[in-house]
Amino acid sequence: MKLDMDSMTKWQGILQKMGPRLTATDNHNRFIQFVKDQITDLGFPIKQFPFTINRCIQDTYQLQNDTTGESIPTLGPVPYSGITTSRGVSGPLRFYHAKNDSKMKGKIAVIKVNNLSLPTFLLLQKIAKYPNDARLAYKMRHPLVAATLVLNKIQAAKDNGAVAVILVWHKISAELAKDEVLPFTNGYLGIPGIWVHEQQASVLKKICQQKTTVRLTMPGSYQTNMPTESFAVIIQGRQADRQIFINTHTDGPNDIEENGSIALLTILKAIKDYHLQFENTLVFGFTSGHFQIPQSGILGRQATSRLLRDFEADAASQNISIKKVLGLTVEHLGGAEYVDDVKQGTLKLKSPYDPMYIYASNKNNQDLVKNCQDAVKPHGQYFTLKPRKSSYFGEGQPLFQDGWPTISFIGMPLALCQYPSAKTEPNIEQMYTQTNLIFRILNAADKQL
Repeated sequence: MKLDMDSMTKWQGILQKMGPRLTATDNHNRFIQFVKDQITDLGFPIKQFPFTINRCIQDTYQLQNDTTGESIPTLGPVPYSGITTSRGVSGPLRFYHAKNDSKMKGKIAVIKVNNLSLPTFLLLQKIAKYPNDARLAYKMRHPLVAATLVLNKIQAAKDNGAVAVILVWHKISAELAKDEVLPFTNGYLGIPGIWVHEQQASVLKKICQQKTTVRLTMPGSYQTNMPTESFAVIIQGRQADRQIFINTHTDGPNDIEENGSIALLTILKAIKDYHLQFENTLVFGFTSGHFQIPQSGILGRQATSRLLRDFEADAASQNISIKKVLGLTVEHLGGAEYVDDVKQGTLKLKSPYDPMYIYASNKNNQDLVKNCQDAVKPHGQYFTLKPRKSSYFGEGQPLFQDGWPTISFIGMPLALCQYPSAKTEPNIEQMYTQTNLIFRILNAADKQL
């Protein structure tokens, strides 16, 4: 059975033209409707699970020396940090030194953020690899990690009375640091924040020493009860209660984050084209809320936790007791591998294939992944990981936390959370190969698990 590469390419091109699709934005809602339309055209019914969030839109942003009027180059706003009036907020600078700082009141906090290099084993526990000569880097440096860790300092600055925050990226190229949608695991912070590069650190120190003021202008809007939705496609198997849950999320800033919906559409088209029948019931879950997890997830968990709760409640209302056969998660396909050259200030291509990480929660699933890799022989490097409830990247985590045996595909290219550029465009052939591997795993799981 061959997947339809022409349809995948067409659908991925439509996603690209839509641009960034952050949670509950107009573009995101249009993309959700597009995916639903394709599914309806394929003849599959859709079960909808709508909800609302409060949306923070930051229209423009500017940082300037209040005395001279000179602009200070910036990299982008801190998402959901806050907004200002058209006049902005102004104050002297105060460099962050400690959690409790009474001198922070009325000032703009300057917080240093090091792009950390951590031993890979702290984040990922490798248990297998493909091919045999694949090599997992000893250390891992990804802006997602450092940007998430700085949230506590932002909150401390706010608690101490700061009127705004300036986050200063260190140990990262300007190319990688620009236009990042980071952090994205926070709710509304209530204090406007802006990213700058360490190239501006000396400028900020000089302003601080001169005891002059800086103005941050970030007009926008805070909109309440904005609609969005997750939804599911159910393909009845011979056994209604035995279920395989295949999921992705629909929101993201670029063409890789998140193209999992395109992979799932391609698989659904193959199921229709080949009139496939399954032993287990298949549930294709399309989650909204990954880029506003605090409002979308349940008790601080990833956004799919809400979809699982709502789906399982719907099943219970039909007296279906779900037997959890497999949770199969698909995220971030077709990325290339770049290295960040901090000295040159740029990203450099290392390989056309970014490493793909695959969480596999038990021996049967690990064997299933290996056997399918041996059959498909995909290009690139694949690392099978042992899941940890406290360290499990992506929307496969809620499935694992809820007791589903899991296989979770997640690429982690360096530019994963940036706004679109050539570096966030997927290699469509690699995306096709990875989707083919996932489709083979799905078919094998239906027969073997």
